[in-house]
Amino acid sequence: MPLIALMIAAQALTGTPAAPACRPAQLRVSLDGRDGAFNGMSHAGTQLSIRNTGRDCALPALPTIQFRDSRGRVLPAVRRAPVGMHPGPVMLPLRLAGGHRATTDLRWVAGPVFSQNRSVHAASIAVRIGAGTVRVPTTAVLYGETGKSIGFEQSPLHAEEGMAAG
Repeated sequence: MPLIALMIAAQALTGTPAAPACRPAQLRVSLDGRDGAFNGMSHAGTQLSIRNTGRDCALPALPTIQFRDSRGRVLPAVRRAPVGMHPGPVMLPLRLAGGHRATTDLRWVAGPVFSQNRSVHAASIAVRIGAGTVRVPTTAVLYGETGKSIGFEQSPLHAEEGMAAG
């Protein structure tokens, strides 16, 4: 369902005015490995944070994440749908107040655990926002099985409390 339709539905359900869709220029992204909390058992990951430096706006609950190589090309890594979530629940957009941030956890296989492995080396993670993107550098290696897409897990965005800019 397009973001605009979900924003209208959210307004109808909550009675609060819908915020306009966020623009890439008003967002800043950063990564936090949380001191290795994502690492272990041949897996790695990071928490991706999106800070709103502008006015209140809305983001999709599951924004499109792209892993990119050093030349900026999109790598063949796709978000895996959670087991039993086909097509999945409707997730309303997240209203992100100015100065606040939202986070999502990303996890992937980080070691050669398949009988036939392939890997990709990511130099950045891009978050698609409308027709634009917001990027953050990374040094991630994602593994998958030869002949299949390389997958990663992504949690829905959630707002972090008390993070207004001073």
